[in-house]
Amino acid sequence: MTLDELNAQLGRSWRDFRGLLLKALHSPAHLLGEQDRVAIEGEIHDGARLTSGYGFLLFSACGIAALGLLQSSVAVVIGAMLISPLMGPILSMGMSLARVEPREFQRAAITLAVGAGLSILASTLIVWASPLKDITSEILARTRPTLLDLVVALLSGFVGAYLTVNRKGGSIAGVAIATALMPPLAVVGYGLATASWPIAGGALLLFLTNVVAILGSVFGVARRYGFRPAQRHGAAWEVYALFAVTVILCVPLALSLRNIVVEARETNRVRSAIERAFADAGPHITDLAVAVDRGKVRTVNCVVVTRRYVSGASASVARALQPGAQVSIEQIVIAGGDKRSVLATNSLGSRPALPGSETSPEQRLRMMLSSAGEVAGIDQSPTGLAVKLVLKGAPSLGDYRAVEQAAQRFLPDTSVAIIPPLMPLPEVVFARGSSTIDTVARQDLATISWALQRWGVKAVRAEGRASPGRLGPRPMDLKMAARRSAAVAQVLASSGLVSVTQSTFVPDRALPDERPFLVVRLSLEAATPPPADAK
Repeated sequence: MTLDELNAQLGRSWRDFRGLLLKALHSPAHLLGEQDRVAIEGEIHDGARLTSGYGFLLFSACGIAALGLLQSSVAVVIGAMLISPLMGPILSMGMSLARVEPREFQRAAITLAVGAGLSILASTLIVWASPLKDITSEILARTRPTLLDLVVALLSGFVGAYLTVNRKGGSIAGVAIATALMPPLAVVGYGLATASWPIAGGALLLFLTNVVAILGSVFGVARRYGFRPAQRHGAAWEVYALFAVTVILCVPLALSLRNIVVEARETNRVRSAIERAFADAGPHITDLAVAVDRGKVRTVNCVVVTRRYVSGASASVARALQPGAQVSIEQIVIAGGDKRSVLATNSLGSRPALPGSETSPEQRLRMMLSSAGEVAGIDQSPTGLAVKLVLKGAPSLGDYRAVEQAAQRFLPDTSVAIIPPLMPLPEVVFARGSSTIDTVARQDLATISWALQRWGVKAVRAEGRASPGRLGPRPMDLKMAARRSAAVAQVLASSGLVSVTQSTFVPDRALPDERPFLVVRLSLEAATPPPADAK
């Protein structure tokens, strides 16, 4: 083939491709006559009638969806999607908007609102009467809608509108599954029945997202097939109104998507920090839970299967994150064992016994703790075993408490108390200008209470601190320090095991670093040796 023939062939191919592309982009309105449009429009509006059959299907679909969500059964939830009649009113609203028929739009909107209200009411009653009220994965999956859910609803709406306009109902079941209108309403009912307002709000946002996206898709397809207003009075407002509603809806969806991306990024960062802390111990991370607030890691809880105990691992990971992060790492030490035998079980209490498991609980406990540190002594009492333990490295009180929890799970039938050596109590950190005990501070106080109980200490001093103004201490600064001290004292004294003496401290002048004055410092009033059977 010569060069001229090749160029001619390429030219013909391009013209054929352009012709097919223009044909595909050409409006398909010529495929439908006016009588076809009238018949299709009538069928769509008939599907939005408020009838007894509509109510029966709603009740059945909602009951199936609620029970499926409570049981976390995907098959049951899909069944609720298939029989839900909520798609009909939304199709009618989209067609009415394309035709600019206010009365039909209002009637379809009323049908949809009544159906949504009845569904939420029925779901609330079912959840309230059900003995199952735990949050399942199917419920959580419908509480955080994002822009991705909007895209799914848009594509599903386009397909549903195309099949309806062309009278091809064979694949409409797939559209019903993809849009999932009924399950979010059932989750709203669950949230109301259990007073879980964030869950109810997130599910309602997902339902509204699906409604607006499907309505917009039907509007676009209908206009493309020639469904236009018979008589136009005034400006074409409907396109701008639909666009404005969609943009407003995109704001919370975009924020939700950003939060999910941030959580995924921070979780990967936490995982990397844990792997670095256990770099020489062959770690395997399980049950990792990371709580992120305003783009920052607040709490980390995980279980690490390791060949040796790494002292100070929680503190090391916390230092790698931002200040104020609360890290709790439970270590499962496998001495000469196989990690796969541990990972094969789901229960932390069902771990394989260490070598020598046929010996006494005291000997088994000593063997377990020998790789973590020095066992200074194990005393047996009617209440169980009290272990004086000195961990390797620079452990915190949180490390000792985590070791006790692991030991207790290793010996579920024996009460175990790990008694740490006397050490300074951690500071309780507050936010700037606040005397409220947050989640991290409350966990620190729980660890402090545990340590005081193990030591047998009955009295502590709580020194509340606050930053002064530029010209020195102000009355409001002294009040802030007193409120912080009182807040800590109230939590510690609520157990009835310790008395708290309160004091305050505000420096004479403002310092560049105010972090040492956003805390309450705790010290022992009487550091008496703990009894051997302290627990």
